[in-house]
Amino acid sequence: MPFDPTIPPDGAFATGAALRGQFNALKDLIDAVPAGPAGPPGPVGPAFSNVQIGSVITGMAGTGAAVSVTVNGSIVELSFTIPAGDAGPMGEVSSAMLATEITGTARNPNTVSDLVLLPSDPPTQGDLLAVIAKLNELLAALRR
Repeated sequence: MPFDPTIPPDGAFATGAALRGQFNALKDLIDAVPAGPAGPPGPVGPAFSNVQIGSVITGMAGTGAAVSVTVNGSIVELSFTIPAGDAGPMGEVSSAMLATEITGTARNPNTVSDLVLLPSDPPTQGDLLAVIAKLNELLAALRR
């Protein structure tokens, strides 16, 4: 099928067969263009033996990251500038911010051992006192 620039017409439903035929026809036209003579060979670039990091600098928050490249003989050196994060949940955390968040957390409830009690039926006052003592131990561990 020869290339037809009117296929598919505007607003028409395009089918795979019609588009495939158009693409194949364009490829045939491109392949038919004769190649010109070969040009002269280009210059040979330097052979790099090593890539190293030159410096990594923290830039201002809100700026873009940047990298510079220096070529010294066969060594490529990369230097980076990486922006600082904003203070807050996604950036640096100050000591005050950390202290504020820790204040609302439990100390260490892992220190409270399991309550091992096989209560009587009906439970006795001793059973109830054991449960109260364990709850008080847990509450003390949870407090800051």
